[in-house]
Amino acid sequence: MISMSDLENKLKELRDEYAKTKHNKATNKHLGILRKKIANIKKDMVKKKGGRGVGFAVKKTGDATAVLVGFPNAGKSSLLVAITNAESQVAAYAFTTLEVIPGTMDYDGAKIQILDVPGLIEGAAEGKGGGAKVASVIRVADLLMIVLDANRPEGLYKLLDELYGLDIRINKERPKIIVERKDTGGLEIESLKHKVPVKKDVAEVLNNYGIYNGKVIFHQDAGIEEVMELMDPGIVYVKGLIILNKIDSVEPQFAQGVKKELENTTGIRVIPISAEQKTNLAELKSRIFNELDLVRVYLKPKDGVADLRKPMILRSGSTVMDVAKSLHSKTAKDLRYAYISGKSAKFTNQRLGREHVVADGDILTLVYEKG
Repeated sequence: MISMSDLENKLKELRDEYAKTKHNKATNKHLGILRKKIANIKKDMVKKKGGRGVGFAVKKTGDATAVLVGFPNAGKSSLLVAITNAESQVAAYAFTTLEVIPGTMDYDGAKIQILDVPGLIEGAAEGKGGGAKVASVIRVADLLMIVLDANRPEGLYKLLDELYGLDIRINKERPKIIVERKDTGGLEIESLKHKVPVKKDVAEVLNNYGIYNGKVIFHQDAGIEEVMELMDPGIVYVKGLIILNKIDSVEPQFAQGVKKELENTTGIRVIPISAEQKTNLAELKSRIFNELDLVRVYLKPKDGVADLRKPMILRSGSTVMDVAKSLHSKTAKDLRYAYISGKSAKFTNQRLGREHVVADGDILTLVYEKG
């Protein structure tokens, strides 16, 4: 049985190695493996302390949900007030937000729920400062918006480490790797011409999960970190943005330099803004909508006119049947087809079937069975 002191010593050893490694593209792979090992140890430490506890109870509303996350005093509450209908008591000191504060952002007919959660602190992944509660909200969100103080941009890497330790992966997808278990025969690696880790390393990871026989099929280039990720069912993958707040308090050239550096090192889009001065909020709102992959469609009655002021908001990839289900799930079964004008149609009022995928801006006339 590994003791808490053993875990603490191993954590310190890994952290020291991580701290000595510079953040750049060449070291991303090594840093990723270190982060995963650190995260696993943190989870073991939390378990020894009695678990992570319950999360915040938040009811999702609107067409999509985005969460503002950051270290205390990054300006999350001010931003929430600036882009939504929320009212928040904002004080000029840390730890202002002590609970989840919701707001609704209206954008081109879409109602997007924005949640301001308590600021994370260092050690959140180890159970400090209610980090697990914050993570419980992020895990059900459609978009994660990291709010960063432009005066302290270097704090981003610590914040990303805490989120990583809380099993939050930003702008990544679950690895396209399949593990087929067998009773005998050892482990077999099928790479399909992809770059993959050596068999010995793969076996070491799978053996930790009691898998000694089977086939591992890689449908992408992958390292051992991806194999470790695959075997962890608690990991959540969410889209993300970095919001560089308070740019009014730094030189414009400095803000642009920070934006370029953070995008290069993290691969996450950075939007510079000032919540207090309401600078660049229009671009931010547009980017939020785009990142959420929402589409607007309009209904047109037969021989009538479409109401372009009231779109239906759907997820990208939605079909004609999804439109009908959103209107009325009971009558959707009687849907026959739709006449569509817009990006997804080849010509005006094209007759298309129930499984046809609609596009943003489409105008539909739904046709049902006569009953």
